[in-house]
Parts: sequence; structure tokens; C-alpha cells
Amino acid sequence: MKHRAEKRSGEVINFATTSDSYTIYIEPDLRLDVAKVANKQLEETREAFLWVQAVQGFFVLQQDLEGPRPWPWRLILEIVPESFSSSFFPWVDDEFFRLLVDWREVAGAPLDNNPDGDREA
Repeated sequence: MKHRAEKRSGEVINFATTSDSYTIYIEPDLRLDVAKVANKQLEETREAFLWVQAVQGFFVLQQDLEGPRPWPWRLILEIVPESFSSSFFPWVDDEFFRLLVDWREVAGAPLDNNPDGDREA
């Protein structure tokens, strides 16, 4: 599915949850009203990721787990699909670590990571 990755930065200052909402506040002035989230971690790495679909868009947060205590969560990428599709979040969720390699290398350039075309799931 065609999309682009844009580098972003900011430290998470609060995860706020109520019975009706889940909101992530990121310095200096970003609020993510979360619709869907997936926690991603490979056993052999010391990094954890959150793949987030929010009202404001799609985002990747990262946490370094090295050392005696985990580092704070931080925003690292915004993922912008060429067009909205209900299958975008689950497609990325399934392909997350493969896509992450590409995103880290070419963040900002247009990406087409579906070799079979724009087939809907």
C-alpha cells in the first residue's frame, strides 16, 4: 500500500486513559487520540514499539529497553497513507518490522511496499 514515512520527534509525557478514551501526550504540543494500537517487539532486540492509529493519523513510538530501566517512549515516525483504507492499520501491523527497516532508511521519501500492487485485504 502506498504511503510515506516522515521522521518525527518528541517524548511521550503522558498516557491518559479513561473508560471512554486513550490519549497520548507528546512534547512539545502533540496529542494523539488513539483509535487502535499494537505493541511490537522482537525478542532479540532491546527496543519496543507502538504502532498507533489515532484521529490525527498513523504514528510509530519507540522505547529503548537497554540499561537497568527503560527509557521514555518517544515519537519517531508519522506514516501517511496515500489514501485511507480500513486495511492499512492491519496490513502495517502484519508487515511492521519489514517496513520499519525501510522507514528508517528512507523516511520522507514516498514508499510503495506492496509488491503485488494496491490490493485490498
